[in-house]
Amino acid sequence: MRPTPPREDRCNNEATGSDTPAPPPSSGSSIRRAFLFMTILFSVNHGCTVSVLGLANARLGSVGIRQSGVLYASYTLSALFGASWIVDRLGSRSGLVVGTGLSSLYVTSFYLATAAKSAWPSLGWLVEAVALTGAAVGGVGSSVLWVSQGAYFSAASKLYSSAVGMPGEDVTSKFGGDFASVFLLLEVCLKLLSTSLIEAAGVGWRVIFGLYTVVSIVPVVFLSGIADLDPKRRGYGAVVRSALEGELAVAINNEGAGDARRRRAGCLTDNKATASLNLLLSDPKMKYLVPMPFLFGLSSAFSTSVINGEVVEDVLKDDTSAFVGLLSAVTSLVAAATSFAFGWLESRHESVHLGKGLAMSIGGLCYFSVAVQFLSYPAGSDWSLPGLVIIYTLLGISRATYEGTLRSVTADMYPDDGEGAFGNIILFGGSASTLGYVLSVTDVLRCEQVSRYCVEYSDGSVHNVLVMEVLVIVMSVLAIPSFWRAIWMFRSSQSVSEEGSDDEGSVQMSVATSPEIGGGWPLRLRSRRLNGDDAGNSEAEGLGQGDELQRLSADKEKLACYLKLAKPLRVSTREMFCARAR
Repeated sequence: MRPTPPREDRCNNEATGSDTPAPPPSSGSSIRRAFLFMTILFSVNHGCTVSVLGLANARLGSVGIRQSGVLYASYTLSALFGASWIVDRLGSRSGLVVGTGLSSLYVTSFYLATAAKSAWPSLGWLVEAVALTGAAVGGVGSSVLWVSQGAYFSAASKLYSSAVGMPGEDVTSKFGGDFASVFLLLEVCLKLLSTSLIEAAGVGWRVIFGLYTVVSIVPVVFLSGIADLDPKRRGYGAVVRSALEGELAVAINNEGAGDARRRRAGCLTDNKATASLNLLLSDPKMKYLVPMPFLFGLSSAFSTSVINGEVVEDVLKDDTSAFVGLLSAVTSLVAAATSFAFGWLESRHESVHLGKGLAMSIGGLCYFSVAVQFLSYPAGSDWSLPGLVIIYTLLGISRATYEGTLRSVTADMYPDDGEGAFGNIILFGGSASTLGYVLSVTDVLRCEQVSRYCVEYSDGSVHNVLVMEVLVIVMSVLAIPSFWRAIWMFRSSQSVSEEGSDDEGSVQMSVATSPEIGGGWPLRLRSRRLNGDDAGNSEAEGLGQGDELQRLSADKEKLACYLKLAKPLRVSTREMFCARAR
């Protein structure tokens, strides 16, 4: 079948196509600069969020405990129902703006709750209503924010890899280390803000929460100005037609497959709102990857509710919660420094993925160590300041693996499905945190009297901490080998993909110096029919239907023109690749 001719000869008309969106940044330095700018703004906003979260239990008491539970429940449910859909519809850049805006409302709720508590002490219901509403909104915002960050991370990594010719896994290690370092360093500064203002200037908590509110709002304004690296939002459809995609692999293979088979392969879903769940059910690697964020969520809940909220106050007699911010800053500072070491380790062993697997194993072992120590010495009276510093240091090492290495591995494994993949990280991390809060601070594990593993909290209630400690230990034992299993499956699938990349349905053409395609990069165009694919039939009018890709000559100008005509395709890159599913 001959290709359907275009409606107008845009290949020979230089004046047309003026409405084509401007391409993303084309140089490696500009891409990295955009990523770092996003990282700084993201870190400022989220740093304010985690700073006030760490103070919730200490400053708002039982209301703060319930507020944190609502935050994590909202965070988890949003990841399961809606966050991926929002990011898919808005794009990663707009998703970052929406996410930071909603997260700033959570920070604002602390200022309003503190003000209401001071002005109307008898209206406890008002304080609780403000705090819980802010937490519900903030949970949605944090979920959207992290999914957007993951999508932006994946897009920036792919574009940078193509622009500078660096292997993709080295890029994700580099960007993961950059993100974790900047994110955690700014978190240190923001966590130390409360301690320094209280100790040095005697500032009240209302002023501190007001300052956090103002700082958290600033990134909302500037994030709208960062470079948009999402090709779907810029009108390129499934085809990125510039030097930023070093190898453009267009796989259109629907010969006898049909949508049902592609759905079974996890390549096509009807509902973006449940993209995370669809990926979890269809991709076996994800089942082995998610125990790590679940371990992080459990440990975070334990450290926030028990260590921050109870042990520190008991050991250091910290009625003003000044040392909570200081010790939390130790965790962030250690995590920032460790991120550099892990980045070096990962980049030196990318051939077998030893670096990233080893880094995540170290993180899991640190969580294991913290739980074992509290299993051995559960009471606050057993601890001293040096011992707590060791605990917060171990938490910092683990935090570095979660914020940097885990996100890097996720971007490696799911370069074309960032929304669903990072949504699962949020889903399981948030689910574990919610479970941890329920077990740590509610009446589920309340004891009648104080004993070795029944610890008295500052509000006079007695809670069992043994269950949480055992859960963290068990999850550590499960998560580490599970993560290595996911890596092995990823490597196996890569090997199979490479072996099948040169089958008889492929035609490889080398394009020398075209500015549209990129100098010297090989271009693989798979010759497959579009018959039976309604989306392809309706959208690919510029290319026609059938084996026209095989007939394209190696003439770079003509090839570049055909790629321009391919831009209206609204089929996702992942769907096109997954069309190979048998």
